[in-house]
Formats: sequence, structure tokens, C-alpha cells
Amino acid sequence: MSRLLKPEGLRGKAMTDITPELMLRLGRAAAQAIGKSCSHPPVFYLSHDSRLAADALEAALCSGICAGGGHAHILGVLPSAGMAMMLAAEDAEAGISLSCGDQPFEQICVRLFAKSGALMSAEQLDSISVLMQNGTVSSVSGRNCGQVQIQNDAQKRCLRLLGTRLTRPGLREKKRIRIAIDCANGAASVLAEPLFKQLGAEVLVMNDNPDGININQECGVKHTDKLAEFVQDYSCSAGFSFDGDAARFIAVDETGETLDCDRCLAILCEDRLQEQAAAPPMLPKTMLRGVAVTVMTNLGFLRYAQSRNIPVYTTQPAQPFMTARMRKLVLPLGGDGRGLIYTSDSPAPDGLIAAAYLLQALQRTGKPLSELASVMEHDPQVMTPARIPAYWKEIWKNDPEISGFIAQCQEELGMEGRIVVRERRDDSPIINVMVEGRDFRKINSYLMAITEKITQCTHR
Repeated sequence: MSRLLKPEGLRGKAMTDITPELMLRLGRAAAQAIGKSCSHPPVFYLSHDSRLAADALEAALCSGICAGGGHAHILGVLPSAGMAMMLAAEDAEAGISLSCGDQPFEQICVRLFAKSGALMSAEQLDSISVLMQNGTVSSVSGRNCGQVQIQNDAQKRCLRLLGTRLTRPGLREKKRIRIAIDCANGAASVLAEPLFKQLGAEVLVMNDNPDGININQECGVKHTDKLAEFVQDYSCSAGFSFDGDAARFIAVDETGETLDCDRCLAILCEDRLQEQAAAPPMLPKTMLRGVAVTVMTNLGFLRYAQSRNIPVYTTQPAQPFMTARMRKLVLPLGGDGRGLIYTSDSPAPDGLIAAAYLLQALQRTGKPLSELASVMEHDPQVMTPARIPAYWKEIWKNDPEISGFIAQCQEELGMEGRIVVRERRDDSPIINVMVEGRDFRKINSYLMAITEKITQCTHR
């Protein structure tokens, strides 16, 4: 039996691929599967971003959970990371989020979270998938059905949790810092402004009026040009742009230059190192444990980490791998190069926490963000997708003409750069080709050559 549910989520078009009928089955199966390990009806936390179909699909989920004997607690519009944080801190057995990052409103992703706040394990998801697919799931009696509870104070509780995690003893704000926030008309719209005001910033907000359709529409992490102009026009010290779920974020410095995840991670590492150097000796030196990165992390960050004696642990660019590595090694920070920063303060990547850390670095040092970012030299990266026929999935790796050509290009590039060629983790037959190095023209020519070779070999 093929796996219906995967850790990265159930993705597709809302109401056509991800239907209310499917959500009804999922809710009922999840309630019965999770309920087997509980001595009481399982409580599910449900959250969503501001895309149009989320309410209807959430209603179907609630019906399924109650029909399966569980209780559905609706948190409303909230980042997935915020729901995961509340799940880990409060008394619930599982959580389900309806969001889709930086994608347009038509797309949706359903992700299931365990009681710890981490994504459900493959074993848990398999047990739910079996119930959904073999038809053995059934509804409970009217006496044993669950209830739906709307938690109107969920956003306030999430803000309190964020506040406790962002409290840093000894932080002295030298001046009131003005920042700009692009909420992408998504989940950040309900939390970003009060959170950053609570941290002592003067906050100017953009794109915080969601209507169900305008989420990520010409705004957010994929469209930072307007934020860069706004930062300069209003003399802001920094700008932070989020995706619809407030998981990914991109920073803009006071000059309007965009800072990707790797440079932001370097700033946070340097800030922690300096803070620890000034701390009493008995306090733990968490940066000695190292940071988690992925195969896509910029070479410039790796050189920075080496120069500062920060151990680096590389893993695959997917949330389950990152969180598992950080949890096992008790690492304080991690980043995957795509705009996701992981911290020990949250069980999921959280753009709001990452941006708050940057704000606190500005407050602690009193330096401009551009100066803080200069701690790392950033190597150019170019990337493009190569579409292949579906039957070539996994097979292309064993084609000697493709693998030999990639190896030849890497040998020619040598120590001046690197090449990463990998298949997407979803079911789409697409290979992502990334080439990195200091010479932009050279890496771009290798990118086009490798992409052309893959296309030629898989379409012959």
C-alpha cells in the first residue's frame, strides 16, 4: 500500500485535490489512530493561515475528528510554528495545520503534528493512512462523539509563549529601532505587530489585510522589492518579510539589500558568540555544540563557521531531518538556506522568532544590519528545475552519462564551488540543479550545461 500521508504534508489544490471528503476521512482516522494510545478522547489543535478554503476544510476536519471520538480545538489563524509551540506547552495530543507557505491561495498543505510539537513520525502517519485507505475506520456512537471548541484567546496565548522564549536577561535597548514588516497577508498579520512592539520596536506594517485570496500575492518572501523600497523611504533599520505561514522569512537591511537565511543565521551565531563571551563562566556555552545546516547552505556560511570554530552538522533540507538532528545534539540554531531558521525555542521553523532574534541583535550591538551581515561573505548561487518524465524518477541517478557529466563539471569547478543535483521530495518529476561559486558567469554556464544534459538524456 502506498503511503498517503508523508511528514512534509498532504499537498494540492484546495477543494479539488484536498477535498472536504478527504479531510473528513483524515480527521476520523487520525482521531481513532491517536485515540488508541490515550486513556481519554484525544484533543486536536487545529490552525490555519488566511487562505480562502481553509475554513471549509477545517470544518470537515472537525467533523471527522468528532466522528472518530476526538475533540477539535480551533485556534483560528495562527502560524503552524505557533500552533506547534502551544501543542508542546499545553494539554493536547496532536495538531493539524492548514497552510502552504509562500504558495498562492489555491494551494494548501495539511500537516500533522505530534504532542511534542514536531511533525508526526512516519509510523504515526502510516497508522492513520492505513485506516483511511482500507475502509476500516468507522464513526463512534452519538453518545461518544467528540466536541468542537473555539479558542478565541489562542493568539494571546501564543504571544505570551513567544514573549517568554524571547526574554533575554541583560539586554539593553540603546535606542528605539524602527522596522518594517511584510506580513504577506497571511498568518503573520495577527502576531507580528504586537510581538515586535512588545520587544520594543517601532513597527511599520505592510500587507496585513488578508481577504482569503491575497495571501502571498505580490508580497511576502517572493516579492521583497517593495519592502526594500519601504525600508529606505521610511528610514527603517531593517525589514522582515514572511511567507503566508510565517515560517520562512527574509530580512532587508537599512540600505535595501536582501539578506537570505544563511547570512541571517551567521548574524545570529555571531550575536550568540559575543553574548556568551560577556556572560558569567558558569552559564552554558550553547554555541560550542554547533549548528545544523543542509546541503544547500551557502559555502560562505561554512567558511564563517570554520573561522569561528562553530561545529557544523549537515542534513537533508526537510523539517523532520533538521529537527531530529537538532534535538539529538541539543543544538541552539539551524538553517536550511531557503529562508527557514530553526531554534531551540520552537519545535518547528519559525520566521517570527528568527526575525525577533535579529531585532535583538540590532538592539544589543547598536550596529546597522548591513554591518552585522558583513561577518559572512556570501557566494553566488544559481538554481533551476529540470523536468523529467515520471518513469525517470530515481533512475536518472544511475545513468552514467548524467552522473559522469556532473562529476566532470564538479572536477573542473574544483574548490571554487560545488554542484548539488537532487530530486524534489514531493511526487513531482523535477530535479533541482544548484551550482555555487564565487564566479557568477562560470557557475551559471555549468548550471545551464547540467540542466541541458539531464533534459537530453531523460527525453531520448
